[in-house]
Amino acid sequence: MKSNNSYWHKRPCLVTGGAGFGGAHLCAELLLRGAKVYVFDRYLPNDSYLIFADLLDKVNFIQGDIRDLEYLKMTTTRFEISNIFHLAAQAIKPHSNLIPYETFVVNAQGTYNVLETVRTAKQSPQLVFASTGGYYGTFFSEDLIKEHSAPLVGDNIYSATKVAADVAVRYYANIFGIKAATCRFMQTYGPGDTNFSRIIPITVEYLMNDQHPKISRCDGTPEWDFMYVRDMARAYIAVAENIEEVSGEAFNFGGGTAISVKELVMLISKIFTGKEIEPLILMPPSGILQKTCLDISKAKSLLGWEPEISLEDGLEETIAWYREFWDRLW
Repeated sequence: MKSNNSYWHKRPCLVTGGAGFGGAHLCAELLLRGAKVYVFDRYLPNDSYLIFADLLDKVNFIQGDIRDLEYLKMTTTRFEISNIFHLAAQAIKPHSNLIPYETFVVNAQGTYNVLETVRTAKQSPQLVFASTGGYYGTFFSEDLIKEHSAPLVGDNIYSATKVAADVAVRYYANIFGIKAATCRFMQTYGPGDTNFSRIIPITVEYLMNDQHPKISRCDGTPEWDFMYVRDMARAYIAVAENIEEVSGEAFNFGGGTAISVKELVMLISKIFTGKEIEPLILMPPSGILQKTCLDISKAKSLLGWEPEISLEDGLEETIAWYREFWDRLW
């Protein structure tokens, strides 16, 4: 996929949640294309990829909360924002069941604040929303999941709040005529991911500390689709560049194939140590195969997007990054 750099030259873009893992990589890709990038986030973590990649002096950091509608409106107007990429969220799924109402306020109500900002702004900024493959709930099908699949019941409140936000974005586009679309992803990974509750970072942590890899949140059999974070950033940009034609639509993005959690951990260990290490599995067998892999054919046909980085190449780059910056993470 070739991006239209002339489209982005000096274009004022607001990335909510831009200090987070995916948001920082999106900022990096927008900067490469010549955009003027504004980051809207509650705070700047010490372990933000913006810092590790020396991007902080290249973006305009605005400390703000998407729950503050008036401040969000003022920021959008003041800097004449043309494109909003809405990534800000309470994104840790296990935490969502501990703080369900806060997760709702940030993820669902916060998205309504972004939508109202777009709807009422004189310059009518375009909107790309970061939804989730969790939109589809807990899947047990061998078939690839298409965008028209109905949401199923899931096991976390995070997914429910994202369903509400995803639907709202598409309704606003259809009812009010704003230019907006949603992006659905499953598992993303790459340099700068410091959420060590996720399977790839925690497996690297075990190996960096000379510990045997463990799987503690499943029995190792679930099959998930993993996508490299730069491919995710390019996905957001592809939707934005085609927003006039695809407003009101939802798009799946992913690596295109699924791998079991156990096989993934063994692949990481092989890249890290040169030999496969079978992980210790701390959960009893479920007896049910859970497979979640998104059909990305719509993104290929309408956006010209497809993943460019294989799982093995992406893991090699990711592990190299952890090795380089490990001492700075702790």
